This record gives sequence, structure tokens and C-alpha cells, in this order.
Amino acid sequence: MEKILNKISDIIERYESGEWVSVENLRIMLRELSSNYYFLTKYNIEAFNLHNACQYKHKGSVSAGLILANEQEPSLRLTRKILFATSKVIDAMRSEIGILKNEQ
Repeated sequence: MEKILNKISDIIERYESGEWVSVENLRIMLRELSSNYYFLTKYNIEAFNLHNACQYKHKGSVSAGLILANEQEPSLRLTRKILFATSKVIDAMRSEIGILKNEQ
């Protein structure tokens, strides 16, 4: 997962810096970012399954089970936050490609 997170960070940093320069480079970056979004989603699903298993195995209240699961599987919240932020960057890149295509 760390390798995927590093790739996502690198792509977003390149996008933010404006280093992409051309529409073609931006498309390549968007393709890479979208692919890594998919791979991170696989980790999110695994974290979700582990989180749910922990929550439902707990014999106490639902709230206590949720708190325990959140403590034992923090990767669920982490992957959700990163997926949400990455989706916003993907949307921004798509919009920028659209704007650049209209300017040509």
C-alpha cells in the first residue's frame, strides 16, 4: 500500500507544481492516478472487511464494537480519506483537460 500511496503523492505533487505542461502529459498523469485509485480501493475493501469482522465479533454494544474496530483497523479511515481527496484531484484534472481542449 505504501508504494501506491507514494505514487499517488508523486502524481499529485507534479500536478500541483504545473510540471505537466501539455494536455498529453496531463492525460498520462490522470491515467496513472486513476489506476492507483483503483489499487488503493482494493486495500480499502480489505480494510473494510477487517473492520467489520472486528466490529461484529465484539460481544458488547454496537458503539463499543465500532470504537474497538476503529482502534484496531485505522487503515479504513485512512484509505477513505485518501480516496476522497484523490477523487477530487482526479475531477480537477478532468476539468483542466476539458478546459485546455476547449482552448485549442
